[in-house]
Amino acid sequence: MPEKLQHHEIAARLGLRTPWKLLDLAVKSDDTHWVGYKSFTVNEAFFTGHFPVHPIVPGVLQIEAVRQLCLCFLPGDPAAVRIKQLDRIKFRRQVLPGDRMRVEVELLETDGVETKFKAVCSTLSGSCSEGLFTMTTAPAPAPVLSEVPELAGECARTADITMDTDRVMSLMPHRYPFLLIDYIASAQGGHIIAVKNVSGNEPFFDAGFDAVPESLMCEISAQSGCACVLARPENAGKLGFFMAIDKAVYHRRLYPGERALVEIDLPESKSRFGKGSGVIRVGSEVIMEVSLMFALVDA
Repeated sequence: MPEKLQHHEIAARLGLRTPWKLLDLAVKSDDTHWVGYKSFTVNEAFFTGHFPVHPIVPGVLQIEAVRQLCLCFLPGDPAAVRIKQLDRIKFRRQVLPGDRMRVEVELLETDGVETKFKAVCSTLSGSCSEGLFTMTTAPAPAPVLSEVPELAGECARTADITMDTDRVMSLMPHRYPFLLIDYIASAQGGHIIAVKNVSGNEPFFDAGFDAVPESLMCEISAQSGCACVLARPENAGKLGFFMAIDKAVYHRRLYPGERALVEIDLPESKSRFGKGSGVIRVGSEVIMEVSLMFALVDA
């Protein structure tokens, strides 16, 4: 007999609150096949920042919906489970207000600590995203700062940064609550360093997270590269859309009070596709590695 979790049961199990409840129903068909459903309405809070003129469900929130479905049925404490690795994530179609999304995961293998899934998200139009997920289970550590924050230091916000917040906002349509970089500290050739200050006032902390969601760390990386590519004269007036995450590896979580330095290498190209790879670090500690791709389209 299939096991079903309604919206309120999912929220209680995962400890999540609005606007981060990304499943309305979860169904365990058998031990290896689970399905979730999400109806999107124009009143979703993230549409105000993604994007104000043409609302689109962020691709990384499809990743988050998959994560939430896995946590519904994996044994043990959901707070102890996190994404360890993403592979071959493809974003194929836009998900829009009014769409209903089906999330399907197939458990491929597990050793009791790490579990690998294949996931597909789809709407009436067909597959909108797919990829491979590796989840890991470990005791949930208390959220602590790795070091005492300093006002000065590497990539501090000074008068000679490459791109301030206003400039970033002039290039990309992202707005609150989905503008996830504060400034570009430097851009030399194809090597970019962007900065994201993690504040305890971030809306996802009020929604039940004690660290930056792994899905948003991918978005932070993508926005860092996209802003710099859109600043090139030949790309004036274009938009950047997230297309793929070839691989993302997470080493630890990112906590309130920390300053994330996002280093991305984006080789110059005349292609309408931008490819980059890099890391997110706190000081010298690498907490995530990522390879990604986005597309440039006319606005």
